Amino acid sequence: MSFYTTVLTLLLLAEIVMGSCDTKLECSLLSDLLEMSMKQKSPDKGCQCLSRTTIPAFQSMLSKSQTPGHNSVIKFDKVVTNIRNGYNPTTGIFTAPVAGVYQFSYTVMSQEGKYLIVYLSINNINQQTIWLKGTSYETGTANSISNLKKGDQVAVKSHGSHTVYSKNEAPYSWFSGYLIAQ
Repeated sequence: MSFYTTVLTLLLLAEIVMGSCDTKLECSLLSDLLEMSMKQKSPDKGCQCLSRTTIPAFQSMLSKSQTPGHNSVIKFDKVVTNIRNGYNPTTGIFTAPVAGVYQFSYTVMSQEGKYLIVYLSINNINQQTIWLKGTSYETGTANSISNLKKGDQVAVKSHGSHTVYSKNEAPYSWFSGYLIAQ
């Protein structure tokens, strides 16, 4: 809401500036006002603009098959990307380093002809479930968008003692997430 208020204020200021100054000054003032409105300043005057190095993001894969116990975290152990170090491959848990709206995705593969039931857990609460059972290897993918507070914990868990299939040379199971808005 405040973003739109800022834009409207800038448009009003632009109208006041227009016609009262020369063209170069008008453009310069308007450019400075727009640049200031797009930056979020912290109390120490440092820019808090999101960038490639500040947006929490991770992608991890399962390097070998894993059979966690009932309601146990699947530990996607091979980290591909981990900006802001929110994902811990030892525990399999992503801890939100900042509050915001996050997108999570996970893909899992079942053993040939076996059941596999997994779910996305936020602060130990089941958010969504994938259920697989077929005559062959089966894959399932789920995506979720969640509003998290700083410190909230996200993991993919097993519902039952089922094997999540994967291999290091051909990883079939993945878990990833990233901040999409603050």
